[in-house]
Amino acid sequence: MQTFEKYIKIIHQDFPRLVISSIKKLGEGDNNKAYLINEEYIFRFPKRERVKKQVRREIAVLSEIKSFVNIQIPELEYISPSINFIGYRMIKGENFSANLFHKLGKKDQQNAQKALADFLSSVHAIDLSQLKNCNLKTMNLKEEYKDNFEKAKQLIFPHLSKNKRNIITRFFLKYLTNEHNFDYSECLIHNDFSSDHILFNTVKKQITGIIDFGDIAIGDPDYDLMYLLDEFGEKFIPGFLKNYPQTKEKNLLQKLNFFALANKIQSFPDKDYHAESDLWKYAYAHLNEWFEKQALQMNLNG
Repeated sequence: MQTFEKYIKIIHQDFPRLVISSIKKLGEGDNNKAYLINEEYIFRFPKRERVKKQVRREIAVLSEIKSFVNIQIPELEYISPSINFIGYRMIKGENFSANLFHKLGKKDQQNAQKALADFLSSVHAIDLSQLKNCNLKTMNLKEEYKDNFEKAKQLIFPHLSKNKRNIITRFFLKYLTNEHNFDYSECLIHNDFSSDHILFNTVKKQITGIIDFGDIAIGDPDYDLMYLLDEFGEKFIPGFLKNYPQTKEKNLLQKLNFFALANKIQSFPDKDYHAESDLWKYAYAHLNEWFEKQALQMNLNG
């Protein structure tokens, strides 16, 4: 209760008239703690000053893009002047997991794929000139992935088999040396379009909301498809592409598989932690999942 009182006090410093009848912790990530207030509002509390900068960007962008999308996104009603928290009315729905998707009938699956494709198409089509005051970061994937490859060679390779080292090397070099991978029109991207940020109504069987825009940036539109491939599998992509302006499916799948690998590399600690540490074990397990998916896909295609 002492922890709850702390956050109630923080809220009341900026909104003293807000009557708080209930508070429940929803979760905690690397950047934020989240609480459900009065069974109606979600309040997020940034954990560091760096995260507050992300939240300021999120505040600016959400107000600009809400008229362009046809799926509900957070509408911020409580914003701390010091960005100690933000609060918005909870969007009803549960995380749209791969397991949930695969339990749907074919028509409902197609409707979900279309809804996600329409949402990303709308976001990617927003005129960047309208966002010039939002302090958005422009991603430089080529430089970022060069750094990731060096990190892999220095910190991760010593703990991997020769075969796994060769596979990682092949994927990185194939991506980095193909200039076509960087021949794209920069656009606004969600930049963290994973299943836990997609909300689904299991009764109406429809996508109800998209949340967590803290990483929103300017970059390669294909990057927003990474988690769709990584979490839902390659069979999900063709149905998605029917409603999304992307034509080179074979090259796209290669690119998304690389994005998924690089994402696993990025999750490793930046220092050479002992291989028995929890952080290392977590990252290593996710990297092994990627290898297992690649092996399964090769067998299916073989």
